[in-house]
Amino acid sequence: MATATFEALGHVYTHEGRIVPSVTQVLSLAGLDELANVPRRCLVRAGAIGTAVHTACEFLDQDDLDLDSLDPEIVGYVLGWQRFKAEHNFSPLIIERRGVSIREDEALAFGFCLDRIGMMGEREVLLDIKSGAKAAASWAVQTAAYAEAVEFDGPRLSVHVAKDGSYKLIPHNEERDFQVWHNALEVAHWKLEHGAKIR
Repeated sequence: MATATFEALGHVYTHEGRIVPSVTQVLSLAGLDELANVPRRCLVRAGAIGTAVHTACEFLDQDDLDLDSLDPEIVGYVLGWQRFKAEHNFSPLIIERRGVSIREDEALAFGFCLDRIGMMGEREVLLDIKSGAKAAASWAVQTAAYAEAVEFDGPRLSVHVAKDGSYKLIPHNEERDFQVWHNALEVAHWKLEHGAKIR
């Protein structure tokens, strides 16, 4: 793993001056993004909510969150994360780690932002926090990408938080997720080499 250079404007990762795609950009380029047919205005709104939820959950995990200060639109999602932590005895060890993963072939580099690695009871797990309207199959591939990036070989899960304060814990157990990720990475870089643009 190499140190990331990341610019929030445009969501751009670079390695040695070269722009590399993020995990979500790879999935989109490879056609594994379930949001492809969602209207842009809906994506913008959902993206803003997701960013706000992640920021609030990060403050919560650092014991630095005033719940009364939150926009009412995201309070339920954050309470869902808080409830998950309490009910599953989850304690984060790594929070929102960014980086650039360089595999054996530097041409297949990718940027990432890993949500959490932590202890869930006695187990060390990798978690991705999700706030979308419904679960997506690509979440399994996304967590495989993060696990590969940081060389994590434990359980991978998504915590799907909802506006009503509930959550669902979704395990990702298939070894095939890693092969699908490798294939997606190859396709994404091939498309970029042949004129596709990172969006």
